[in-house]
Amino acid sequence: MTDRYVLVDTDTGIDDALAMLTIAQHSGTEIVGVGTAFGNCTEQQAARNALTVLSVAGLRDVPVCIGQPRPGPPPAADSPHGLDGLGDRGYRPPPGVGPAPESAVDQLLRVAEDRPGAVDLLCLGPLANIAAAVMRDPRVLTRYRSVTIMGGMGPASRKGVEAAVQPQFLEKGDTNTNHDPVAATVVAAAPGQITWVGMNVTGRLRLAWADLVARSAVGRTATFVRDITEDYHQYCTSTYRVEDPIYTAHDSVAAAVMLDPTVVLSAADARPRVLHEDGRAAVWGVTPVRGPAHRFVTDLDYRSIRARIATTLDADIPRSGSAG
Repeated sequence: MTDRYVLVDTDTGIDDALAMLTIAQHSGTEIVGVGTAFGNCTEQQAARNALTVLSVAGLRDVPVCIGQPRPGPPPAADSPHGLDGLGDRGYRPPPGVGPAPESAVDQLLRVAEDRPGAVDLLCLGPLANIAAAVMRDPRVLTRYRSVTIMGGMGPASRKGVEAAVQPQFLEKGDTNTNHDPVAATVVAAAPGQITWVGMNVTGRLRLAWADLVARSAVGRTATFVRDITEDYHQYCTSTYRVEDPIYTAHDSVAAAVMLDPTVVLSAADARPRVLHEDGRAAVWGVTPVRGPAHRFVTDLDYRSIRARIATTLDADIPRSGSAG
């Protein structure tokens, strides 16, 4: 029985792919649609990637809608996600499968109107589509059961604490916000049941590359994830300055929070604010709160999240999905 319906907005890079597979594997959950944003790749390429990932999950009937065009320069050629967003491993959607004619923004508005309070919105990329929907309907996010955003840096009051625990925290920054700070500013002012799962918590989850290699010997899901992560894990290992090879799964952390809110051990209500420092933009939760309060996650049950990802990697998922 389906008891959770999810609309995903994504720039379909490597960790986005694992997050989508994690949702697809979750019992009782249906992906009702996907909207794509620029970020790890162009919004058009993100749509092709989303269709590829959905096919790996055995989901052929989920509509994938292309989102807002990029307001700035094209994705960086040296992106750890590769030029195509999935590690440049040559993956393509199945023949005859393509994006839906509806735009990602129209899809966001339609789902909210048709199914108020019934669908969870998971935002894994820059917030261009979400902002465009909010500008057309300022209360659109209140009609989603929940809104979970992989973005932000957590409460500003904990900046020093987090930087001391994970020195790379400030170096990596809030990539999704930095891609489109104007869109993040619009969403930050919107009302709704909105949770920010920021780099302060996603960066703490580091997964062993050796474990993924071992799992890939027995299942096609893990094989796909290993293949697209081949170069990405080297970037992660270097960035976090660790000896044993690792990879990160920022978007899967956000997906886990949406799927099972009990993994949140602590959170703080604050006002999202886009701040600029050293030429980069990031969302921080500030107090006192004036205007809509959003929730910023500050600690998680990482053991449960690891177990969920392991279950995803061990699954070969030949099941059909349906459009919402």
